[in-house]
Amino acid sequence: MSIDVKQPRLRVVGSTRGLSQAAGVLLHGRGKTPDEKIDLAARFGAFEGFRWVVPEAETPGSWYPGRFWDPRERNEPYLSEAVERCHEAVLEAGENGRLGPDHLVIVGFSQGACLALEYALRHPGRVGCLVVFTGALMGVPGSDWKATAPKSLAGLRLLLTGSDSDEWVPEYNSHEAARLFRELGAQVNLRIFEGRPHIVSEDEIEEARRILNTLIK
Repeated sequence: MSIDVKQPRLRVVGSTRGLSQAAGVLLHGRGKTPDEKIDLAARFGAFEGFRWVVPEAETPGSWYPGRFWDPRERNEPYLSEAVERCHEAVLEAGENGRLGPDHLVIVGFSQGACLALEYALRHPGRVGCLVVFTGALMGVPGSDWKATAPKSLAGLRLLLTGSDSDEWVPEYNSHEAARLFRELGAQVNLRIFEGRPHIVSEDEIEEARRILNTLIK
């Protein structure tokens, strides 16, 4: 996998700009780095014509300071800044319009997965697919997310994974996110794994690989 480090604030790996058939944004978790997301892309396998854009949080290792279940104001303005950094990466992945949403995906793990969900709610229609490895909605559980959500997320495909024993994202929060996105019209595939710790398992990689493969066909 080739690596281009010339993009400001972004790492870019994979197919050459202008020649890619599909592209994705990789969002790291808390305490993680863009390099670890590049390693995750390698686990997906080589997809000819696929390009990955990997942003880094302004504060190294953290997109926002608190937990996802904190009141939203406790994670601002960092959360909004993280969403805009993600948007910069989406624009780069789409090569400023050359690739449409049907050929774009955001992949996030843990804190990065929460950010991916938040991005989709704030920027509906910008990507056609989300791969959310152990993520949740930002804000106090039970919040009225529909009050500020877009009218529709029809056309969005969401792979959302979780675990019945994850110490960072309880299973309830995975179901809560899946329910909201279904109500907004997204096509949701929720996978809850038994006994899986806070990692991205090979079963999850295989699920994601199937989705990624459809983006270049």
